[in-house]
Amino acid sequence: MKKITGNQQFDFQINRFTMNFAEQSSVKIDIEDMAKTITNMETWADWWQTRAQAYEAAGQFEIAASYYKAAMFYLIEGEQKQVIYASFQRCFYQYYHEFDYERGQVPYENSSLPTLLLKNKGATKTLLVIGGFDGYLEEVATFFNDLKGIDYNILIFDGPGQGNTSSNGLKFIPNFEKPVATVLDYYHLKDVAAVGLSWGGLLVMRAAAFEKRIKQVIAMDIFYSPMDTLKMNMGLVKYTAFNVLLTLRTGRLVNHLMTNMATKSIDLTWKLNNGYQLTGEQQPYDLILNLKRHNAKTVLPFVNQECLLLAGSEDQYVPVKRLKQIKHELVNSGGVRAKCFTKETGGEQHCQVGRMDLAMTEIKKFLIQ
Repeated sequence: MKKITGNQQFDFQINRFTMNFAEQSSVKIDIEDMAKTITNMETWADWWQTRAQAYEAAGQFEIAASYYKAAMFYLIEGEQKQVIYASFQRCFYQYYHEFDYERGQVPYENSSLPTLLLKNKGATKTLLVIGGFDGYLEEVATFFNDLKGIDYNILIFDGPGQGNTSSNGLKFIPNFEKPVATVLDYYHLKDVAAVGLSWGGLLVMRAAAFEKRIKQVIAMDIFYSPMDTLKMNMGLVKYTAFNVLLTLRTGRLVNHLMTNMATKSIDLTWKLNNGYQLTGEQQPYDLILNLKRHNAKTVLPFVNQECLLLAGSEDQYVPVKRLKQIKHELVNSGGVRAKCFTKETGGEQHCQVGRMDLAMTEIKKFLIQ
């Protein structure tokens, strides 16, 4: 991963939002400017929004859309985020022509789930796409350009808490078989492959465990428990002590410690703020208990489909050692393929950011086997 600001979280996201344009001269200049200008979450939002507006005015809608998405990344729910979200969508649909597509809204509870169906001419099969903790289906669509021409239409949806659904009252849940079933029912689908991105690598396993219309499962990449991310953020010693406090249910102390730690960590601040927004919780202790419900261990034995597991050796959110464990716990799978990307191969970052084409090559081979 290219180092830009020196903050690992900032640099990962900058690489993510510029990876499709990194060789353009204007974006190279932007990256140089970011290194000098972006120092906190406030300067982050202002910088990206200002540059997005300039690109939109110049008719460079693809870069503008990606920059607007970046500007939203650290914002909490509110008017500013909704304005930028509208700008992001406006620019995306101005430029996006990689696939013929169909937009939809699937009724769900008292709201709806937005969908985007990418159509491959003559395709007879469907690949269902489940996003992660912070993705929007429009951004996710850009990851699948390398799957043009295969015998699969690509159906992407924002589930509860994903995309902009939290602004309509839908909260992030572990039992994703429920929204998956709703989407499959709406589109009259009886046989699909399914891929989960980031946290979606866990959600797709959960869905496949209980929704057998899913015939093939792809984790891009693996995700076992959100506690892994917390552990990697804290370090082993602090996390061990912290886990004792959780076990003892010392909520007030946990809230104090987490709030204090967040003042020194941009990454943790974002995780907490984003978690509050997506789950509806208001304190670190309650948020952690909510998210601890997401755990692959309880569902992997019920996954009997063929599985493809993708992992990055330098993933900053998921320890690569989970790859072996997940393979071991998929005891009833119809077959497990696994690929670990390294610095030598490329694709070593979370979800193979920077070399997603490598992941798509593996997915394509898995689907057409």
